Amino acid sequence: MSAAKPKYRRYSAEDRREMLIEAGLACLAQGGITGFTIDRICAAAGGASRGLVTHHFGSKQGLLHACYTAAYDRMLGAAAPGRAAEADLTEMIEALLSDDYTTPDTLKAWLALWGEVANDPDLRAEHRRYYDHYRNSVIAAVRKEARGRALPIPETSLAVLFISLIDGLWLERCMDPERLSREDVRRACYDLLEAFLGPFRPAVD
Repeated sequence: MSAAKPKYRRYSAEDRREMLIEAGLACLAQGGITGFTIDRICAAAGGASRGLVTHHFGSKQGLLHACYTAAYDRMLGAAAPGRAAEADLTEMIEALLSDDYTTPDTLKAWLALWGEVANDPDLRAEHRRYYDHYRNSVIAAVRKEARGRALPIPETSLAVLFISLIDGLWLERCMDPERLSREDVRRACYDLLEAFLGPFRPAVD
């Protein structure tokens, strides 16, 4: 006679924390900020208890902040804080405009998070910290690409232009992917950068 299988799976504290973040992002994608409720999040996390939210994040707002951080880490990919000492412009373009990231659910989650950035001073401070890291990573990548080229490159201005272009292209791709192909948006990014840096896009474009 075979032994009875355990009725419940045991999760580590870190697993539970990540499950709550995933559930929070899913709730934001499905219902916006009004869908970001403790009950819905716990249900989406496999029936987690409300106390786990308090235990891991202190409050629902603390979980929202953790969701924002997770979303930004995914967006930046290899350029996220702590993941790479030196980012690469080609890697950034591929990560930020990948098909996996330009989805309706990702858009809906980000729209909800951006709305809260405007209302929550603590979340706004976190946004500023991440944006500064993002901009500085682009500046470092521009500097790396420009190394050895005798060109007067406005690094900070180019970084701001690049981020603004990425944001706009990503938004349009999420809303209407048939209007702009992935190749269209990649080409636009390289056209901008190469106007300042000269040719450097991959051989296969």
